[in-house]
Amino acid sequence: MSLQMVRFRTDSGTAAEVRSQRARVFAALHAASPQGVVCTAYSGESGPDFILALEMEEAPENPLVELAQAAQLRELISRAVGAPVIQEPSTVVGSYNS
Repeated sequence: MSLQMVRFRTDSGTAAEVRSQRARVFAALHAASPQGVVCTAYSGESGPDFILALEMEEAPENPLVELAQAAQLRELISRAVGAPVIQEPSTVVGSYNS
């Protein structure tokens, strides 16, 4: 299993645009329906802090690479924070699911 996370903060003016583009990415993911992939986004209700997580179980390649909407989100994030945002490989060290 592979887990990649991206954390970033935008200015408050860009946060709404990031939320809107993020919704387009999820719509494209739902349409593509890749198997073995869990994509999760976290943010405050209206704040500028975001976390994006991509978990892949045995998926041959990252499905976000092929989505134009995801490329547009990456470009928007880079502009908003002033530099490319680096994906951080992460390890799940605990989980509870009821």
